[in-house]
Amino acid sequence: MERDKELIEKLLTENEEFKALREEHVEFERKIEELMKKRPQTSEVHFEIETLKKKKLQGKDKMEDGKDPY
Repeated sequence: MERDKELIEKLLTENEEFKALREEHVEFERKIEELMKKRPQTSEVHFEIETLKKKKLQGKDKMEDGKDPY
């Protein structure tokens, strides 16, 4: 776990693509949390939440792929 944290910190400082993916991941999480608070949750809001979750997961997969060479 500590090794993963160190690797992530290293990638955030040395790899612009990884850094951009991480920032995007955090932004998706923030938007999801914001939308989850909306009441009532319309079908449009629910669809947007699901779309953001998929994009967030795709970004996470790309970040995991970026860690492979290390």
